[in-house]
Amino acid sequence: MSLPFFVFMSNGDDRPKIAHKFRKMGTLGICLIVMGISLAAIYVLWASFGYIGPSFSENVVTKQQSTLRAEYGLPKEPVITDPAILQTPPSLRDSLKSNVTNSTTNV
Repeated sequence: MSLPFFVFMSNGDDRPKIAHKFRKMGTLGICLIVMGISLAAIYVLWASFGYIGPSFSENVVTKQQSTLRAEYGLPKEPVITDPAILQTPPSLRDSLKSNVTNSTTNV
């Protein structure tokens, strides 16, 4: 028992009527245009909001810590203002202090 296979051939007039410049562009070209427009939109949004910098994060963390310490009745901690320390994660701050070496011991 064999199944009949039908092959439909089309001539050039059966294709959808798309502008000639878009027919040659293809899927890759359209994807690149969409990606470029997306990147341009992201840049425009970044430029309109501006760079907020690490001081914004510093203010948020300071406010969070003071609020949580007051809520849970913990003692107040001094506010750190040194930018080098603020850019180091809290879990690594103690290891940086203990990782100091002397030039006389490394001979």
